[in-house]
Amino acid sequence: MELIEIAQLVTGLATLIVASVLIWQMFIQKKTLDIAHNDADSSMSLTAVENKINLNTWFSTNSSIEMIEKMDKSLESLNPKEKDILSSYVYGHVLLLITEYRLGRMNQNPIYFRNQIRSLFERKAVRELMLERRANMGETVAKGGVMSIMDEVYEEITGEKLPESKAKD
Repeated sequence: MELIEIAQLVTGLATLIVASVLIWQMFIQKKTLDIAHNDADSSMSLTAVENKINLNTWFSTNSSIEMIEKMDKSLESLNPKEKDILSSYVYGHVLLLITEYRLGRMNQNPIYFRNQIRSLFERKAVRELMLERRANMGETVAKGGVMSIMDEVYEEITGEKLPESKAKD
């Protein structure tokens, strides 16, 4: 074997070793990224739950039994302060749902979002509020997302067909 052949063999072997080390490092990096992704998902879930608890606690503190009874009747039965309280509560929840959806929480599972919206829509005043302001909710995607799920749930609960929403492109 000549010196050039030995040099080529050593160079090829060195290249193979370097490639193997790089592949091994990629596997380690993938595992690290998977762990980081799971940690971020857990953190996002915990933050979402904390925010919902805070919103519900704030609403419980600022509402009354009379206000909740009025919410079963209609939005018009609420006084201006009660409407503001309800708007803050509902829009806080909707903003949280839109953010969760956008960030891919629960893999954008429509069942999760439908259940959240269904519980939000229990009261007639909430449904009327959302119907009144659905074109200005801040989500501009008409072909999917939380607003589409919201429209579907509204139609299921009320049995009414909604007019086409005007999405802002």
